[in-house]
Amino acid sequence: MTASSSSSASTLIDEFYTSKSPLSPASLHSLLQRLLTHPRIHNGFVDILQLPSVQSTLENMDPAKRDSLVTSVKLFAFGTIREYQALKERDGDAVWTLTDAQLDKLRMLSVVSVARRGKNKSCEKADVEMISSDHAAVQNDSSLSIPYAILATELQITPVGTPFNDKDHLRQLEDVLIQCVSSNIIAGKLDQASRAFVVESHVALQEQQLPSSSLGMRKKDDGAHKSTITSNTVHGSLLSRDIDTTTAASTNTEVKRMISTLEDFLSSSNKLLSSLEDISNVSAAVRKEDEKRWRNVEKKLAEEGSGGSRFRAPGGDCDIIFEGGSDPMEVVDMSGRRKVKRSRGGHMGGRY
Repeated sequence: MTASSSSSASTLIDEFYTSKSPLSPASLHSLLQRLLTHPRIHNGFVDILQLPSVQSTLENMDPAKRDSLVTSVKLFAFGTIREYQALKERDGDAVWTLTDAQLDKLRMLSVVSVARRGKNKSCEKADVEMISSDHAAVQNDSSLSIPYAILATELQITPVGTPFNDKDHLRQLEDVLIQCVSSNIIAGKLDQASRAFVVESHVALQEQQLPSSSLGMRKKDDGAHKSTITSNTVHGSLLSRDIDTTTAASTNTEVKRMISTLEDFLSSSNKLLSSLEDISNVSAAVRKEDEKRWRNVEKKLAEEGSGGSRFRAPGGDCDIIFEGGSDPMEVVDMSGRRKVKRSRGGHMGGRY
């Protein structure tokens, strides 16, 4: 979203909220038309209808015009292009006649609804029937594949009774899907090989196996730390549309969907917490080993520091030589060909 488009969206919404007196029917109609057309406003439509200034205007409007206005706005809140076409066929005055820009926007929002129903098909029997296992499949518990043919029907791209074909319908469908992704209302990709749109999970965990060495762990010959740590990333991918509480059935469906989403989030959070605890435990174990190793070094220094002696620190690649009880010491590599002597002043020098 660009800064200018974000600013224009905020300005438009502010016009509803800053109005302290009832809007005139003409002003309300004009503002709502702009709201439904704006390319960056995809939810919050029901909130606009519930504003006191809007409610006051609606109460004084002709009932037929009021119903048409409310129905049109609610289509963008939680409806689909399919429902719009059904309303127009049943009663042309029951809903506004949408512009091309508004139709494109409603199609995009319809893609979100189809994807969300596919994700939550266990909550709605109708959704299971619409997107059956033959048409939509959840892949690896993290993505949903929706065939182009199903989407084209839902978005009213293919006429009723007309099968989907690449020549007549592919370009229009993919244009809508690309616009959905570029507008950040859905995260997915076009799978042209299988003619399907793959939607990433709306609450998913992306797992990446991190080698033990990435945590600074030293490998042991006994394989004690030859393990991997799972890194989890929680991300969202579906736009949250307005909640439909117009009927008892729709309210029940929304509540079930929210419960399911919260349960998924809780499960994902628990997995992430478990992963972080594993990483913390491994780090603590490595630190404990380091402390033990250097305690041994200090002990050895205390035991051997009084007389000339030579020993190799655990894990070291060189010998440490103590000459009597004096401070200077020499460091000799394993081959014995190079000795580095440090003077009493702490200056390091080389001797070959």
